[in-house]
Amino acid sequence: MKPKDNIEHLFDELKNDWDVEEPQKGHEARFLNKLEKQQKVVALPKRKSRVLVWKALSIAASLAILVAIGAKLFYEPSPVVEHVKEPTEIEKTEFYFSSLINEEMEKIQAEATPETKQMIDDAMLQIKKLETDYKELETDLANDGNSKQILNAMIINFQTRINLLQDVLSQIEEVKQIKTSNNESQII
Repeated sequence: MKPKDNIEHLFDELKNDWDVEEPQKGHEARFLNKLEKQQKVVALPKRKSRVLVWKALSIAASLAILVAIGAKLFYEPSPVVEHVKEPTEIEKTEFYFSSLINEEMEKIQAEATPETKQMIDDAMLQIKKLETDYKELETDLANDGNSKQILNAMIINFQTRINLLQDVLSQIEEVKQIKTSNNESQII
């Protein structure tokens, strides 16, 4: 008898013993209330959505391609053009990320409410710190030349800023949903 046959036989025997019923609505909230009463767990950790994972993976893939192209261009001699300066890969990458960051910041500013003001102010403070770190990296790059580690740190800095802004946007959406559900429950 093959191991596969044993497994199929086991599943056939247990076919009607599986618990496939779904819990009643509000099960999670009732469960969390019971845990809070026992003072063991305050809240479950938030799950990251698959969309954010795919965004992060697509950004990482894009960055890998940009770094590869940049490395190839930096380590190959290029013809000297005196009258027109072509933007370097670093400048192109910086422009790309800066425009993404500016778009996210505009979205956040458009969503600003009294409930989200503190959250937005904290995020902007973190963004300013990251921008200061980025300027230091630019100085290091100018002094040390095209170091791969410095370029990698610059890209990570951009990614961190974008992720921070996306997290703030998702938190703002949660606040809006809570506010909407509270308003709906008060109407009833």
